Amino acid sequence: MIWENRWHPLLERWVTITSHRGARPWQGAYASETSAGLSHDPSCYLCPRGLRVSGAKNPDYAEVFVFDNDHPAFDHNAPEPLPVGGVYQSAKANGICRVMCYTPDHAGRLSELSSAGMQAVINVWRDQTEELMQRDDIEQVFIFENNGEIVGVSNPHPHCQIYAVPFVFPSTKQIASAVSRYRTRQHADLFAAIVAEEEQDGRRLLTQNADWVAFVPYFAQLPYETWIVPRQPIATLSGASAASLAHLGQVLSQVLKMQDRLWASPQSYILSLHQAPKPYIGNHDFRFFLQIQPMLRGPGLQKYLAGIETAAGHFLNDGSPEEKAAELKATGRA
Repeated sequence: MIWENRWHPLLERWVTITSHRGARPWQGAYASETSAGLSHDPSCYLCPRGLRVSGAKNPDYAEVFVFDNDHPAFDHNAPEPLPVGGVYQSAKANGICRVMCYTPDHAGRLSELSSAGMQAVINVWRDQTEELMQRDDIEQVFIFENNGEIVGVSNPHPHCQIYAVPFVFPSTKQIASAVSRYRTRQHADLFAAIVAEEEQDGRRLLTQNADWVAFVPYFAQLPYETWIVPRQPIATLSGASAASLAHLGQVLSQVLKMQDRLWASPQSYILSLHQAPKPYIGNHDFRFFLQIQPMLRGPGLQKYLAGIETAAGHFLNDGSPEEKAAELKATGRA
């Protein structure tokens, strides 16, 4: 049992590890994630040949398919903001939102893709990043996948979203500030220090290869939270070699399979690619990393972000990172 506060060096705040609460009595709802089982759903607006809400018809795609979101959160055609005064400010919701379908298989999962399929996904992540970051009106590209009903995904077809915006997201600003302050105080690379600590301890390591290290971080905010960090500093996927991207595919596939083998039903998660925005491209202390935030803390048990997390901004992690890493490793790496 671990019951203690742990410092999150990148968010610069405490996380409370409360593993003694993991087995507390639960009379709330139980979540269940299942696959529809259909390889093609004629009513799905993400499937090949599917009719989207905009009226556009998808091509009969065979691998990865990317299109502009029909209901974007950010768009260069967004209306002009309403006038305000005093302490309030408004701005046009400029940006680009795209949807990226991993595979034509409606019932597939990212964890189930072949090596070639996974590599195709990662290559498109890189290509989309390169294309969008070349635009003068874009500062940051943020790619994420909401996986599972309890996360709030609007369509079960395996896909992720790509947001390209003319500003820097708050979490990215925080991480950039943290690595800068660490450099000033310690004259060292914070990401390199984190990787070194995880490798030296070893208990939280899940898998690794020549270019990437995957682990449940010491400061994990969620049970089974997993990070994949490059051994060498790269700002975005554009900075990785073809060999390094192939190695990323191997590690990501292994980690996602571990998550899905924990219980009888697949894990729900948020997967996010933390890439440097333009202002930090030249800062070698800001390092790309991939984060997986599972939303189930046990079979059918959703990790709710309740009052202390949502209102107070302080995370309680009901499972110790060491124990959760051991559970993931026990599922095997094949």
